[in-house]
Amino acid sequence: MLDLPINRWIVLIPLIAAAFLTGLLVDRLADTAIDDWIHDSALVFQAREEWRYTAVVVLDHGVPIDVGRKQALPLFAKATERIVAAGGKGVFLDAVVSKEMEGRMPYAACIEPSGAVQWSQPRCATSPTGECRMSNSELGNAPLQMPAFAIEHFKIAPYFSGQEALPDFLLYGLEAAFAVPENGLVASDRLVSKNNSPISRWLDLSPDHAVVALARFILPQNTGDDYLHGPDDELCDDRRPCRRIRLSKPQFAISEEGNRPMIPVSRLASCDSEIAEQTAALLRDKVAVFQLTAPDEATDVLVTPMTTGLFGPHLPTHGAQFLADAVETLLNRDHPRAPTLPVKVALFLTAALIGVLSGAYLKQSYVWLIGGLFIAAVGSLCYLNDLVQLWPVTTSMIVFIASVGQTIGMHLIIGSREGKLIINYMPRQIHNLLISLKPNETFQNRRRFALVLMSDLAGYTTVTGYIKDPAEVLNLMNDYLSETSLILQDKYNGWLEDYVGDMVCYYWPYQCNEGENVAACANALQAALELVKLQKRFFATLEERYHRKIEADVLKRIHSIIDAGVGLTAGSVVMGDLGPKKGVRKFGILGDPMNLAARVESLTRLFNTEIIVTEDFIGAARQLNYPVRRLGRLQVKGRNEPATLYAVGHAGDSRFLPDAIAAWENWLAGIETYGSATSECPEVYRKDRSTITKWLERRLLGADGVWHLDEK
Repeated sequence: MLDLPINRWIVLIPLIAAAFLTGLLVDRLADTAIDDWIHDSALVFQAREEWRYTAVVVLDHGVPIDVGRKQALPLFAKATERIVAAGGKGVFLDAVVSKEMEGRMPYAACIEPSGAVQWSQPRCATSPTGECRMSNSELGNAPLQMPAFAIEHFKIAPYFSGQEALPDFLLYGLEAAFAVPENGLVASDRLVSKNNSPISRWLDLSPDHAVVALARFILPQNTGDDYLHGPDDELCDDRRPCRRIRLSKPQFAISEEGNRPMIPVSRLASCDSEIAEQTAALLRDKVAVFQLTAPDEATDVLVTPMTTGLFGPHLPTHGAQFLADAVETLLNRDHPRAPTLPVKVALFLTAALIGVLSGAYLKQSYVWLIGGLFIAAVGSLCYLNDLVQLWPVTTSMIVFIASVGQTIGMHLIIGSREGKLIINYMPRQIHNLLISLKPNETFQNRRRFALVLMSDLAGYTTVTGYIKDPAEVLNLMNDYLSETSLILQDKYNGWLEDYVGDMVCYYWPYQCNEGENVAACANALQAALELVKLQKRFFATLEERYHRKIEADVLKRIHSIIDAGVGLTAGSVVMGDLGPKKGVRKFGILGDPMNLAARVESLTRLFNTEIIVTEDFIGAARQLNYPVRRLGRLQVKGRNEPATLYAVGHAGDSRFLPDAIAAWENWLAGIETYGSATSECPEVYRKDRSTITKWLERRLLGADGVWHLDEK
């Protein structure tokens, strides 16, 4: 196939620009609504799992069925009083209540532990003629009667039209009525929509809304206009300020101790004050949304992405739970948001470039494969970050199709550039292995034994925060990998598994025989020790190396925190390629040694050593005269079997002197045997001693002498 003549770039550039501008125009006109089909699914995937600030109080089945909703109002008033007394921040009654209540009927005052109702009965006054004249019961005069301290933390949905001016004591009693705040008790519970969509996705940011009122109960100092409004805010219908809500999956059962508390009002309004106070304590420092229906009752429910989204539970959401999610969204500021305009510009420009260039140089089958992969990658971005979820997937697809359509329409010639990409992005050993296969032969997944090395930078996230320019971060990482990990493949013949940000993973496959096992372990150990040496040299020369590229104070801060650890494990893995049958595939390994290596490497942050290995490497270490120090038998999180781990270093290192190692072993043996130290721990192992002591305090040491770690 012929290459496109270079002078045709005069044609390609306008095509790229046209497709790019098309994307900007479509995105401007369609906004995010064009992608609700995937955004709703992503929201389901990243559903909220915890309510930090809110709880829902429901009319549970502990309230007998003969108690009507009006008759249950005193139960919610009692619940309000007890919640506030227990340290609750605020309450919102999510129901339309009439101020013109029927006083001459019984009201439920509280619920006995047996489930019986203690009623407030109408009164009978005897007339001069001896007849009984009925008058209101005590609670009939004010069904939501509560003390003054509680009413200050109470909000209610708007009353029936025309009742706003009626006096508050009709519902709350005289004491509470005098304590009503100047701004009143009413807060709006209206739903807002965008483009008249029937799907509830939006949080109303209007100052009169219940969500804002509840947020102010929690953080009164942090809910001003500067906090409530931000660059991600939108305008919904009726020009109301709004923001996307991060929803949780609908819940239809009582859950007092769960991450999303749904509390029964029967316990909060129990006649037994001890039961009520224990339950109310669960709402300390939270706000409560009162739901005047049972948790499994199909009333006051909303259609949300959880009802309609792909892979969702396909269940409606109660209005009270929707409000709780809205409050959490506002206070946690974790609303789903679109990428910034510069990111969108880069994305559309990338789509235009990929579409035009692939349409100009590649066969059509490859063009649509690349397009599908690109759109899938953009779509996957909606699922990868729990904040930036509203990626313009459909618009990116339109940009790509417009780009390809233009190039095909102008009959550009197809060309191939795959060879160079394969050389640059495929490890040499894998390339040689796969290229040796016969025509039409595929590599079948094979079980092998392998040594796995993982190394990760400590402080990498902080470093990226110090260096504001992502290009400088990439340059730093490329320099670091070139001067450290390159020896693993060039000198020690390691097979590159992957680079993931600052983490590098290599492996050495070997046959299961003792001679090759020891040789492979020795090779990997030497590689690890030389890697640590190169890492230290690189860190030591940071200030000299980048003094003209990065500010001096930033370099000093980076130098003070950056470090690296190495983990080495061994075991059975499956070697093969991973990925869809008709798409891009990745060759590598999977197995327990990979997971264990990641856990082992992370432990270097807790011990005074750069290298931690499993016991598979001890024989090779001793043959090479590398001193080892036992760290204990550990069962890391996510793994059922324990492993004995060792620190490895050089004989001249003060951390690996025989006397120090012997003293450490005596100290550690005392801890493992008796649960307390029976000898002194050398000062050089202060960090290790602190780690073991903290584990011991957390009771992570089992009777079998194994440390059962509960964190990564």
